[in-house]
Amino acid sequence: MLPTRFYGGHAKLFKRCEVSMKKRLVLPCLRGYLGSWTTYTCMMRLKDAAKLIGFAHELHRIEKLSDNIQRELGKGRPAEIAEYLLQDDDRFFNSLVVAVYDGDPNWHEVGGFTPNTEEAALLNFPEYAQNCLGFLSINGEEKLFALDGQHRLAGIKAAIEKSDEIGDELINVIIVAHKNTPAGIVKSRRLFTTLNKKAKLVSKDTIIALDEDDISACITRKLIESSDFEYFNENIISFNTGPVRDKTSITSIVNIYDNVQKLVAFKLGVKESDLERYRYRDNEAVYEFVSCFFRRTFEGCPELLNVAMNGVEAGYYRNSETGGHLLFRPIGWDVYTDVYLFLVINCHFTSEQAIHSILKKDLNLSGDLLINKVWSKAQKKILKVSAKSMKAIMKAVAK
Repeated sequence: MLPTRFYGGHAKLFKRCEVSMKKRLVLPCLRGYLGSWTTYTCMMRLKDAAKLIGFAHELHRIEKLSDNIQRELGKGRPAEIAEYLLQDDDRFFNSLVVAVYDGDPNWHEVGGFTPNTEEAALLNFPEYAQNCLGFLSINGEEKLFALDGQHRLAGIKAAIEKSDEIGDELINVIIVAHKNTPAGIVKSRRLFTTLNKKAKLVSKDTIIALDEDDISACITRKLIESSDFEYFNENIISFNTGPVRDKTSITSIVNIYDNVQKLVAFKLGVKESDLERYRYRDNEAVYEFVSCFFRRTFEGCPELLNVAMNGVEAGYYRNSETGGHLLFRPIGWDVYTDVYLFLVINCHFTSEQAIHSILKKDLNLSGDLLINKVWSKAQKKILKVSAKSMKAIMKAVAK
C-alpha cells in the first residue's frame, strides 16, 4: 500500500504542504480495494500520462522477448490511435492500468465532508465512500508502467509528440503498487496477462514472456533463464517467429514452448487444449520431467552439445544442400518430440530408452530415415510432414 497523509478538507491539503510538496504532481483520486490489490483511480492529463508512464520492461527478464513485445507495440496501431485522438471529437478511452514503484507516491485522504444542500442532507453516505476520496501525489521520480492499455499509451505518446492541443484532456488511470522483487514481479506479471487475456488475444511471445500461470510459459522461461539448466540460453535461441535463419540459433523460443506444451500435457494426462485449467504454481514438479527430457537430449546428441557448450555455431549443422541435422530445425523438434511421446505412450519405453532409440538413428535430414519425409531431396527444402511420413518414422525408430 502507498504511504498515507490525512487532511481534513480540500483547502488544508495545500496549506500544510511544505515547499518540496508544491512541486509534486497532484492527482484527484478514488481509493479502492479488490482482492490483494489496493487501487488508486486517478484523473491524469494526457501530457502527464505520455511523459510519466512507460511500458512493462520491468516484467521482462529475457531481453530479446522484451524487444519483440516492443516491436509488436510499434506495428501501426500507435499511429492509428494518435490520429483518432487528434481528429475525432468524440474520442474516448477505457482506463489505463498502471503499476508504480520507487519515488515517493503518497495518498492524501480528504475527509470532513458535510452536505451543502437539503437534498444531500437526506442521503445516507456509506462509510466506505467517506474513506475513499482523496488525492495521490507523486514527485516525478516514480517508475510507472502500463499493465493494461499499452497500445493506447503508445497512441497517446504519439499524439502528444505530434501536437499538444489535447495535452490537458483527462484520462482515467488505475494505479496499483508494484514491488520490484521476484514475488512482486510474479504478481504484476500475473495481473498483466490476466488483464490482457480477458481483453483480447495475447501473442504467444507475450504469454511466454510474462504469463505466471501458463505452465508451459513458466517452464520455457525457466529453461532459458535458470542457471540450473545450462543448455539453453539467449545466444542460441531465436526470438523470432517462423523459420530459424541465423547461424547461431538451434531453434526458436516459440518452438520450445510448443513442444513443452506437448510434454506437459502428457505428464499431466490431459489434452493440450485443457492446459489453461492448470496453474504452474500447483504443478511445479512437471518442470523436472521437461528439463530431464531436454537434458538427456542434449547430453545424448554431440551436435547439440557442441553448440551449447563448446561454442560451435548452430549453422554448422544446418544447410540448404543436405538440410543438416534434424534438431537444428523447429520442425525437427516437433518430429522428435512426437516420436518420443509415441515411444513412451504406445511402445511403453522409458523416457531414457525413447530418447536413446531416436538419437542412435541417423538424424541427418538427407539420411534414409528422414529423406523425402521431412526433407525434399529434389527441391532441397523442408516438407510439411504428413501423417503417413510420421507413421513411417515412428515405425522405423520403434524397431
